[in-house]
Amino acid sequence: MNPKQKNALTKIFAISGTVMLWAPILFMFLTAIFGSIARKALLFDYLMLAEMFPIVALGLVLLIFTTLLTRTFRKWFGWGSVAALVTLVAGNMIAVASGLASGTTSESGPYFAVVITSIIIFNILVVALAILAIVLVRRIFQKKQEPTPEA
Repeated sequence: MNPKQKNALTKIFAISGTVMLWAPILFMFLTAIFGSIARKALLFDYLMLAEMFPIVALGLVLLIFTTLLTRTFRKWFGWGSVAALVTLVAGNMIAVASGLASGTTSESGPYFAVVITSIIIFNILVVALAILAIVLVRRIFQKKQEPTPEA
């Protein structure tokens, strides 16, 4: 792959991954705003990022490919993605094992608190990675500074 193709592929991956991370976040806030206005009560679906996990995961994969091509923020996106995946899977496993997922256990108590906390941590990690994705895109599109000749 020549450098021009690599540069174009990197930009496409970076933009696509960033859009895929931000789309569920913005959709979550837009539905909260319009739903709250329509119902005249505060509505906010904080589970939406977990429900839209395939889109978030595809965005993270594209951004990880971008970081591997650019050698920028590799550890941040790698460990952040792993941490997000682990918190989501752990929360789901606890929900299934405790009976919260099937409805046999009431929505209270320590298991419920752990599951909700894991989802909140997942959301925070996704938002942090989305912000970092914007920084990555800015770095990729930043023009290289020409060295100024010294007199």
